[in-house]
Amino acid sequence: MDKVALQDLVAYTGWAWDQIKAAVPDDKTLRATAPGSGWPALRNCLAHIVLAYDRWVPAIVDLHSRPMPDLAPDDFLTWPQIDTHRRRTRDVLQSHLDAWTEADLRERHEVDVDGDRIRYTRGELITHLLLHERGHHGDVTTLFWQLGFESETVLEYRFHLGRHERSISK
Repeated sequence: MDKVALQDLVAYTGWAWDQIKAAVPDDKTLRATAPGSGWPALRNCLAHIVLAYDRWVPAIVDLHSRPMPDLAPDDFLTWPQIDTHRRRTRDVLQSHLDAWTEADLRERHEVDVDGDRIRYTRGELITHLLLHERGHHGDVTTLFWQLGFESETVLEYRFHLGRHERSISK
């Protein structure tokens, strides 16, 4: 994937995150039990999305993945906590993406992934991370439905393109 496409995918996942935040403005809903969704609560799903950056950004930048951090019981309980974690990880990724050239993104490196040396490009790993986040948008949609929110497919990429005026509402 070229740099422009990667930057668009970063922008899309940022836009989708903003849609999620707009739909769930209160912290209580983040912690509400969502039976049948596969996740105990929305906070668990959002934490998983964000904590994946802690695992993969080091692989992208330093060529060495880290274990997925555990969700602490007192973390990811409020939007300010979640936003702090997200900015911390996404800002690092964004600053490196801005600095890397097309050649940097296409160069293959040996990357330590859980002790295995695997050849990846930085572009491939960025794509992997962003598609991981996108994949969990389906979980978020299910959680919205379980929590009584409008669960239409507003997180679809086509809405990011701005050709449709849509928003999530309760």
